[in-house]
Amino acid sequence: MCKALKGVDIIGSIAVIKIPREWEGVKHRVGERIISKLGVDSVYMQTAPARQGDRVRGLEWLAGERSTETVYSEHGCRFLVDIEKVYFSPRLSNERKRVAGLVGQRETVVNMFAGVGTFSIIIAKKKGAKVFSIDSNPHAFALMVENVALNKLNGKVIPVLADAREVTAELERTSDRILMPLPELAEEYIGDAVRMLRGDGWIHVYTHESSRVKAEAVEKAKSRMLKSAGRFCEVISADGKVVRSVGRNNYQVVLDLWVRPH
Repeated sequence: MCKALKGVDIIGSIAVIKIPREWEGVKHRVGERIISKLGVDSVYMQTAPARQGDRVRGLEWLAGERSTETVYSEHGCRFLVDIEKVYFSPRLSNERKRVAGLVGQRETVVNMFAGVGTFSIIIAKKKGAKVFSIDSNPHAFALMVENVALNKLNGKVIPVLADAREVTAELERTSDRILMPLPELAEEYIGDAVRMLRGDGWIHVYTHESSRVKAEAVEKAKSRMLKSAGRFCEVISADGKVVRSVGRNNYQVVLDLWVRPH
């Protein structure tokens, strides 16, 4: 049981776990045990990592209710989530709190890859900032709209159903801070992020880096992203840290870039 619980995500009333191969034959019993131990309503096993595009994980039901919908609470906000249709990670809770703490009350923020709106809503709730909250997954967008209303932030968080690149021109030179919480598209979209800044501003970039040492992962991310960003802006400062491990010798890194567009 301890080995199984090392890979557990609790999302509202649902537990998502990773099962070691040798437990495949008893996976449903493991699910039932988790329900009795953790008090969740449902247990699902992750069968595949988040796929490209909508980043939805492969899932298999193990025990409890067969619903994939739940309500997740974090930092005084509530979020409707459907783990079968959208990407969601409770492991970014501390990072969402950290970024919200950096935002000024009068800022305009663009979240280029917003999902169900978690980063966006926490920022608006805590700081009163205006957030353009963009996602291309229609399921995530629909839940985001509900979550904005659920948290009474209509007019503060503006949900946008689109690929972020499609609205770059519309949002050009409108924002003080950009969030890019989708590592797969960080390098490709960095130029679009710069275009949306109204002047000197912050870009929070998330990447995945392979390394045996955390500090080396951060330096690799800096080297790669500074080279990419340098085509579009002057990078005045760049701080980075490991957010979490996402596999053996593989880390999610965040870079806080203070930049001046060319």
